Amino acid sequence: MEQNTPTVKTVKVQLLNLDDRQFAIFRMAFKMHNTVNYQLIAEGDGSEPELVLIDGDGTNAEGHWQNAKQRYPQARVVYFATQPPSFTAPYLGKPIKFDTLFTHLRNLLQGNGVWVPGMGEAQSAAQQPAAASGSWTQARTSTGAVAGGGGNAPKHESVAIQRFSTEGTLLGVVQQLAEQSQDMALAVDGKPVLIVFPSIQKVLLAAEPERIETLCRQTNLRYETKPVAGSEQLYEKAKLKTQAFIWQLAIWTADGRLIEPVTPDSILKLKAWPNMTRMAYLPESMRLSAFLIKTPVSLSMLYKLLSLDMKDILNFIAATYATGYLQVEQVATPTVAASSEAVVSRPTVSDDTPAETAAESDGAKPRGVLQRLMSRLLGK
Repeated sequence: MEQNTPTVKTVKVQLLNLDDRQFAIFRMAFKMHNTVNYQLIAEGDGSEPELVLIDGDGTNAEGHWQNAKQRYPQARVVYFATQPPSFTAPYLGKPIKFDTLFTHLRNLLQGNGVWVPGMGEAQSAAQQPAAASGSWTQARTSTGAVAGGGGNAPKHESVAIQRFSTEGTLLGVVQQLAEQSQDMALAVDGKPVLIVFPSIQKVLLAAEPERIETLCRQTNLRYETKPVAGSEQLYEKAKLKTQAFIWQLAIWTADGRLIEPVTPDSILKLKAWPNMTRMAYLPESMRLSAFLIKTPVSLSMLYKLLSLDMKDILNFIAATYATGYLQVEQVATPTVAASSEAVVSRPTVSDDTPAETAAESDGAKPRGVLQRLMSRLLGK
């Protein structure tokens, strides 16, 4: 299976006057963003940046800003700090919220967001992109900040998740039939449902999608299968790819549950980009793909890093696992029964809580997944 990564616009970004933590957080944010490819470059590597971000809270901030303006006349040199600059400059205010970061960057690249001293805070603020709810912490939470700010200790938002087995489900049956060499017809309660053609990797439906979706919710399915003679005559009528059909069955079957054998602590990574043009729509599938194609991570950490609805994450895991896109590495944890619930948490903090504080508060395990991820992002 080829790894077909979508082509996106590249913007070269240089970060100046930042400490290691701020650099790591921006680097992680850029890795997760898939609409535009923000490529971090270093000074002296021969590349010309289009966007330069200078931390105004560091030493000699104005001097760094002026030097960058002279050195990169074609670039957009941005001053970001807790307070606006005393000079006219493109300005990005702290705390920088993850959900609005890329909107701000896009507007700054388009020439907006310039702070003019003496213009008045209300008028200057009007030039800034509109803020949105949600932000970045810990690595990612529902209301934290990317960098800067001060504040309160984080609280934790927990969600209980149920697990399910594909055994005895329509999804499990279709997966088994797809692995056989014989073309097989499937009926449930004496009524035809579909025919699976493994040789051409296609499925012919004999029931309405509404009925198939209803059957996906049943366990211990009462079904019959039988070989189809002379099935070559039906090949032209089979329009649905088996992989795309299993993807859809997995979404209907999961319905916000975690597919076995995946656990909250399993390490997940995509083997290749799913071809989204041929699959049923899944919310945030591109964002999840962009993250998991690069970074092995557990479900627990994925929920902390990405402020997404758990149901969307679990349905994506089910669809990619059932179709063979997802690689799962089990960790040594006690076996969890399929009917039991697991609890996954992520920190939630106030808008003025810095990412650094949230990350430290959740770092009780010195070499947990988050620290390994941060070390990787720092290149250590």
